[in-house]
Amino acid sequence: MNKTAVALVSFLLLLAVLFAVSEQVSAQSLGVIRIKADGTVTGTDKIRQNGLVYTLTDDLYASISQNEAFIFIEKSDVVFNGDGHVIQGVGWGSAIYMLRSQNVTVENFVIRGFSRGVDFGVVSNWPSDSNYVGLPSALNNRIHNNTIEVNGNVNNNSGNQTLRDSGWCVYLNDAIQTVIVNNNFICHNTLSGVYFGNLTMGTSLLDNNFAGGGVYSLRSNQTNARGNIVDGKPLVYLDSEADQIIKDAGLVYLFNCNNIFVKNVNPEYIYAVTIQLVDTVNCEITNSYGHVLLVNSSYNSIYNNNQLNSITLEASSYNEVFANRITEFSICIKLYGESNFNKIYSNLLLDTIYSKDAERTRKEGLNTAAIQLGDIQLGGAFNNEIRDNRIVNHDCGFEFFLSSNNTLTANVIENCNAGIQLGRSHYNTLTENNITSSRCGISIYAESSHNTAYYNNFIDNQFQCIEAHKQTTLSDGETYAIGNTWDNGQTGNYWDTYTGKDANGDGIGDTPYNIFENMKDNYPLMTPFITSNTNNPIPTYNPEARPTNNNTYPLNRENTILIITAVIIIIGVTIGLLTYFRRLIFR
Repeated sequence: MNKTAVALVSFLLLLAVLFAVSEQVSAQSLGVIRIKADGTVTGTDKIRQNGLVYTLTDDLYASISQNEAFIFIEKSDVVFNGDGHVIQGVGWGSAIYMLRSQNVTVENFVIRGFSRGVDFGVVSNWPSDSNYVGLPSALNNRIHNNTIEVNGNVNNNSGNQTLRDSGWCVYLNDAIQTVIVNNNFICHNTLSGVYFGNLTMGTSLLDNNFAGGGVYSLRSNQTNARGNIVDGKPLVYLDSEADQIIKDAGLVYLFNCNNIFVKNVNPEYIYAVTIQLVDTVNCEITNSYGHVLLVNSSYNSIYNNNQLNSITLEASSYNEVFANRITEFSICIKLYGESNFNKIYSNLLLDTIYSKDAERTRKEGLNTAAIQLGDIQLGGAFNNEIRDNRIVNHDCGFEFFLSSNNTLTANVIENCNAGIQLGRSHYNTLTENNITSSRCGISIYAESSHNTAYYNNFIDNQFQCIEAHKQTTLSDGETYAIGNTWDNGQTGNYWDTYTGKDANGDGIGDTPYNIFENMKDNYPLMTPFITSNTNNPIPTYNPEARPTNNNTYPLNRENTILIITAVIIIIGVTIGLLTYFRRLIFR
C-alpha cells in the first residue's frame, strides 16, 4: 500500500506540473509587440489587421521585466480589439502601452498578471525608433469592455516606485479626454485601481466594476464619473458638487465640493483611502469605516465613526475630529504640511503597536503613533488644539515633527513607549494630561525648546523624561533644548517618583523635582492633578479587543471556476487511480 500511495502522489504531482506547463505552452510566449506608426505589426502573427482595426486572434503570454511594456500602440486613430482573448503576464510590467496615443480604442481584452494593464506612464523599454518623444498629450482614447486583473508589486518599497507598481488597471498620465467605460477591474493590492496623474484632464469614468481597488487622484481633473461600482457598492466621485447626502457607498472621493454629508461608508476591504476630500469645505463624515484623507480641505467635521483605521490631514485647517474610535493602522491621526487650527478631541485611539503595519513601520525606522503632528519631509502642523483623547498601546502617544504652538490638554496616555515625543518642535503647551504605564513619559530631541508642561500626572513610567542629544535627521549635530518649563510659576506636575516633603500642606513640594539633567519642576504636586471635565464622550474602550485583518483579496469569477474545475478533475483522477490500483492489488 505504501508503494501505491507513493505512485499516486507522484502521478498527481506530475499532473500538476503538466497542467502548469500546458497553461504556458497554450499561449504564445513573446517579447515586445508593436503596432507601429506606419501601421505594421511586429513581434507576433497573432494580430489581424483590417484597415484601422487590429484584432487579436489568440492568447498571448508576455515575457517582460519590471517597468517594461509588452504591446506598444504607436499608431493613432485605430481600434485594438482583443476579441475576448487573454494577455497573460508574469506579475509585473504593462500589458498595453499608450503614451501619446491619439483616438485609440482598446476593447474586449482579458488582461492578467501585470502590475499595470493599460499604461500611459513611462517605461524603460521604449523602442529606440519610436516617435513618442515630442508628441502632444494623449487625447481622446477609449478603454472599453475589458477585464483587467493586476498584481501589486510587494517587493519594491522605494518611494514613487512603490506607488508605480502598486497595481493599476489603468494608469493615466498626461492624458486628456480619456473614456473608461464598462470594464471589470480586479486588484490584489488595495492601493490600486485606476490612477489619475497630475497631467490628466477631462476623464470619463463610466459604468465600471471595481473589485479590490479604487481610484487614486490627489487633485481635481474634471472627471465625469457615473455608474461605477466597487465590491457591489457605489463608487462615488464628485467634482464641484454641493448640498448632497452620500450614504452606504463603497468608496467616496470629493473634489471642490461644499456641504456634503457622508455616512455609512463601509467597504469590503481596507482600502488605501476610503473617503477622500480634496479642496473641499463644510462637509461631515460619520458612521463610516476605513482610511479618511483630507487634502487642502477646511471646516469639515469627522465624528462618531466607530471603526476608522486612520485620519490624515494634509494642508488642511480648521477641521474638527471628535468622538471617533480609531485602530488597526500604524498612525491613527496624522496632521502635516501646514495643517493648522484643527480641533482633535474625545477620540479613542488604540493599539497601533499590534497593527499589521507596525512591523513595516519600524523596519523603515519610524514609530507607530496615536497622533502624529508634522512630517520630516512634508512639514509641520501648528496651533492645533488636542484634548480629551484616550490613547492606549502605541510606540508614541503623541509624536511631533517640526510642529509648534500646539496645545495638548486632558489626554489620557497609557502603555506607550513614549507618551509624548518632541522632535524640533517648540512653544507647545502640555497641561492636565495623564501619562501612565509607559517606558518614557516625555521624550525630547533635536533641540525642542520653549515648551511648557504643568498640571500633568506622570505615574508608573519607567522614565519620566529623557532628552536625546545625538544627531538625527532633524538636526545637523548634537543638540540641547533650552527654555522648556515644567511649571507655570506657581504649580507644576505630579511625579509619582518625587520624594520631597510638603511642610506647609499647600499641596506643593518644598523642593524642586529633578526631571532630567538641568530640567526641574520647581513646584511639584504632592497628589495627582484632577483634570477638567469637558463632558465630551469618548467611544467605548474594550482593552481585550485587538485589531483584526480583513484585508483579503477577491478571486475573480474565472479564477474561481478554474479552481473548482481543477479540483473536480483531480478528485476524478484520484478516484480512477485508486480504483485501478485496488484492482491491481486484489487481482
